Amino acid sequence: MTSSPVAVSEPKPKQIILEIEGMTCASCAARIERKLKAVEGVEEASVNFASQKAYVQPAAPLKDLTVLLTAVEKAGYSAKPYLPQYRVSRMFESEQHELGWRLVVGGIFTAPFLFQHLAMLWFPFYLSPLTQFLLAIPVFFVTGSTFHAATLKGLRGGEITMNTLVSLGSSVAFFSSLAAPWGRMSDLYFDAASLIIFFVALGRYLEIFSKRKANHALEMLSNLRPKIAHVLKETKQEDVPVEIVGKGDTLYVRPGESIPVDGDVMEGKGQVDESLLTGESMPVEKRPGDYLFAGTLNGPAGLTMRARSVGKDTALARMIRLVEEAQGSKAPIQRTADRVAAVFVPLVLALALVTGAGWMLLGGSPLSVALGRAISVLVIACPCALGLAVPIALMVGIGVAAKRSILIRRADVLEKSNQINVMVFDKTGTLTEGKPRLVDFVVLGDFGEEKLLRYAAAVELGTSHPLASAILKEAMVLDLILPKAEKVMDSPGAGVQGFVEGHQVAIGTKPFIESLEGVYSSDKVRANVEAYRQGGQTVSLMAIDKKIAAILVLEDPPRANSKEVVASLKKLGMKVHLLTGDGELVAQKVGERVGVDVVKAGMTPGGKLDYIRELQGKGLKVAMVGDGYNDAAALAAADLGVALGTGTDVAQEAGDMVLIQGDLSKVIEAVKLARETFKVIRQNLFWAFGYNLLALPLAVFSQVPPSLAAAAMSLSSITVVLNALRLYRKKF
Repeated sequence: MTSSPVAVSEPKPKQIILEIEGMTCASCAARIERKLKAVEGVEEASVNFASQKAYVQPAAPLKDLTVLLTAVEKAGYSAKPYLPQYRVSRMFESEQHELGWRLVVGGIFTAPFLFQHLAMLWFPFYLSPLTQFLLAIPVFFVTGSTFHAATLKGLRGGEITMNTLVSLGSSVAFFSSLAAPWGRMSDLYFDAASLIIFFVALGRYLEIFSKRKANHALEMLSNLRPKIAHVLKETKQEDVPVEIVGKGDTLYVRPGESIPVDGDVMEGKGQVDESLLTGESMPVEKRPGDYLFAGTLNGPAGLTMRARSVGKDTALARMIRLVEEAQGSKAPIQRTADRVAAVFVPLVLALALVTGAGWMLLGGSPLSVALGRAISVLVIACPCALGLAVPIALMVGIGVAAKRSILIRRADVLEKSNQINVMVFDKTGTLTEGKPRLVDFVVLGDFGEEKLLRYAAAVELGTSHPLASAILKEAMVLDLILPKAEKVMDSPGAGVQGFVEGHQVAIGTKPFIESLEGVYSSDKVRANVEAYRQGGQTVSLMAIDKKIAAILVLEDPPRANSKEVVASLKKLGMKVHLLTGDGELVAQKVGERVGVDVVKAGMTPGGKLDYIRELQGKGLKVAMVGDGYNDAAALAAADLGVALGTGTDVAQEAGDMVLIQGDLSKVIEAVKLARETFKVIRQNLFWAFGYNLLALPLAVFSQVPPSLAAAAMSLSSITVVLNALRLYRKKF
């Protein structure tokens, strides 16, 4: 199979995140998005109404953000750079506080109208026209000011938004009542104007509260950031802000404190709680040489560590950045909903005019009745639920994934995950542990096993030979003292040779050893090698002074849960394929043990890429799971690239999804979460469209009071938000 060249693209400039203030509906987000896209130098812009943020991708690095902030201001809103060191919920607090006190004012002065409506169920009761007028003034001008101001902003820019419907409906009700004869109670709509504003404001307040809940996962990650680090100097310990810790600094972590940066344990032994970062409830034992993650919680023992990754390069900072970017992106299904919402508002305005005119001209109704019908249409059809249906579900789904140690790069990844029907796994380090173990050591010559291991470890020390880690680990277990190796020559992928204590030592594959001058293998050796190979094991030979002295048998066992993961994927209706650069016998044995459907051995990085494209050419939606450099091209080409967090940085950057712990079972969780998220999205869209399909005819052809229309509209928005929040309680 010929391999295709892998194109290397230039890295994109860093994405800019802005915090937006003043957005009250999905139409606001669409307006800001259009203004940002029109800015010169902006390649892509996405505004998320649910998170109150704008995500801008410049074509080249922007030196001055003023041009972006000005574009948002011209749209009628305010913006500032998003600062992740503050709490995520801060962006909602001012908006919630502002709307909260206005809602209290509205509640106080709307209560008499509610009492009037309830009392009329049992006996006639009317507030006097003057009383209704005085009660409606603070509700209309104080509580309703947010809707009126947003409407004026939109109209100045030639935009008709969802706020326009609320403001116009309540204004028609209020001002038509001023012009009506106050002697006829049926012509007064002060109560409708007040109840419309109050119910919509109440619904919006609950939306903000729910959006803060949807951002809980991101806020939780942000709150993990430590503030202070204890840096060890030559003669003292100095407390410094964690932002100025440098790579290579030596730090002391006190018992019960958060780990300040990523790094290695230098001294001490203890337990570290990594649950908030990885999802594992049990503390992890840490010894010298083990890796520590920023934000995890140290146990009862103090640890000395060396900083390896600091600031934005820590795993925690990377998680937060990926979650933020993913929540700001849009899935194709959301773009469809946005387009529908954009044309819906003008249609509703036209329908309200037609309804009012129809009841007057065709139905013979008085102006007051026709106005009431038109107001009900304006309010009941406000498509807030449609604007929230998709983004709120995506935000919650991405947040839930982050809490489960699954990092999702973009919102469309969830949609892709929902469509996958073939799951392709790399073998080494993905389905297998990736850490070969020395399972047999057959001595053939005059040297003893201990001396052979000492010699083998000496030449393997510092090499990249696959056998090296297994031999060195065995030597460490036996506490062997290693002699010095000289004139070491490493042949990557084949073997290594050198001189130890005057002896010529060579270790490697059978072809490599047999290619050395003066070395030959007997029939017995070849028979042993073939027997082990038939068993699916990897075999290396060791020669000393041109004589084969030992057979080393290695095994890279499947991960403990590989078989269960493959079986679960099959139950979900997927075919599972295995790709590896290993030989056919080893690959087939691993494939049989874990239960995959198709095994492809001897695959180069280009071969893996071609195989993914071959499957896609058959119309299949393909996911690729891998961890190494040789998987990066296939991960990037697959419909869904899943990288293990324990793998290489290249693989992680190429993946659409990163499993932080490297736990294969997270693949199952990710697929189930994606399916459940899109189930919620479909439910939300069904409800949002269904609500309008039912509500509009009722408002047009029957007598739906404007106050009831406002309550129904608010309830529809709250319904889609609460439905999305159910994902937090789901088990996967």
